[in-house]
Amino acid sequence: MTGKKVSAAIVTYNRLDLLKESLGAVLGQTKYLNHVIVINNKSNDGTKEYLSSLEDERLVVFNSEDNLGGAGGFNQAVRLFAEKTDDDYVWLMDDDTIVQPDALEHLVDFVEEHDHVGFVNSQVRWGSLEGNPSWMNVPAPRGFTWQMYMTPKNPAVEVVNSTFVSVMFSRKMVAMIGLPQKEYFIWGDDMEYTNRIADVDRGYTVLNSIAVHKSKENTIPGDIVKEKDESRLWRYDFEFRNRVLTARRISKHEYMHTVINGFRFDLRFVLFNKNVKFRFTKAKMIIRGIFKGIFFNPEIEYAEGLMRIPKRSINALFKARYLAMPKKTFTLDDDLNVINEASIEDYQGYTVAADNFILKQKADTLKNLS
Repeated sequence: MTGKKVSAAIVTYNRLDLLKESLGAVLGQTKYLNHVIVINNKSNDGTKEYLSSLEDERLVVFNSEDNLGGAGGFNQAVRLFAEKTDDDYVWLMDDDTIVQPDALEHLVDFVEEHDHVGFVNSQVRWGSLEGNPSWMNVPAPRGFTWQMYMTPKNPAVEVVNSTFVSVMFSRKMVAMIGLPQKEYFIWGDDMEYTNRIADVDRGYTVLNSIAVHKSKENTIPGDIVKEKDESRLWRYDFEFRNRVLTARRISKHEYMHTVINGFRFDLRFVLFNKNVKFRFTKAKMIIRGIFKGIFFNPEIEYAEGLMRIPKRSINALFKARYLAMPKKTFTLDDDLNVINEASIEDYQGYTVAADNFILKQKADTLKNLS
C-alpha cells in the first residue's frame, strides 16, 4: 500500500442537504484521505453553523466573506491544499457530487501504477448509480490513444480534459501550472485548468472510480440554444467569455476556431432555429461574451511557499520537433515517445527555426519562474 496522502476539496453554496451527503461520502473513503477542505461560498442556509459543529480533525473549513463563484472557490481550495497541507494530491468536487467509498482508492492506485499521469477523474453517473452518464461530466476521449490503459485490473480511458466533479492531480502539478483561474467565476474554469495539466501530462478517466452527480438536470453543458431556464441565462455571459480565453491558451488555431464558430453556429442557431426561447437576449449574450473574451486575459496565480517547478509542454515539444524535422513523417508510436521521453533540448541543432523557438521557450520558462 502506498503512503500517499490526499486532500479532498468541496465547494458549496446554499445546498446544505447535498453538502451533508457529499461530505459524508468523502469522509467514508477506504484509503488515502488525509484532509477535507470545504469552501463555503457565503451560504445563508445554515452551512456555516453546520460546518462549525463538526469535530472531525481532517476538516479544513474556509467561510468566504463573498460568493467567489465556483471558479473562485476551487482557486481557494487548491491554494489551501498547497499552502496549508503537505498532502500529495488534491481531489476536487462540487457539493452535489456523491463519491463511492473506493472512488479515491482507484484514482490514487492508477496514478501510482503509471508514469506521466497529469490528472485522473471518476466515471460520473447522473442522479444514482443506475442512472445514465452525467452528460456534463463526460470528457472527450483523446484520439487513438484513449485505450492505452484499458487493462483488466484498473482500466482507464485517456481523455482531453475534465470537469471539477471528482478530479485529482498532484502537488507537483500545482507547482508547475499554478492555480485555477478565479476570474472565470463560473463555467469553464475546470476545462481551462485541466487543459493546462494535459499539456504537461495526459489525463485519464478511471472507470472503477465511480461518482454520482446529483445536479437538477442531466444536460449538455453550454448549450445556449436549448436553454429554457431564464434564471440561468446570466451564466452564458461567462460561458462565452471564458470559452474564448480557454481556446486562446491552447493555440491560435483553436482561438480563431472558437470565435468564428461562436458566430457561425451558436449565434446563427439562436437567431434562426425554431422554438428558441429568449432568442434576442441569447444573441446579445453570445456577441457580448465573445467580445469580452477577446480582451479577457487575467494572470495565472501561484500558491505562496510552494517551490515553482519548470513546466514542460507537450505542445511545445511537438512544435520543436516539427521545426527541427519539417519533412519527416512520424507515427503515433513516435508521438507517444515524445510525450513520455523527450525533452525540448532533443531538437536543438537541427534548424535555425527550431533553435530560435527553443530559446524563446527557455526564456519564457525563466520569466514565469521569476
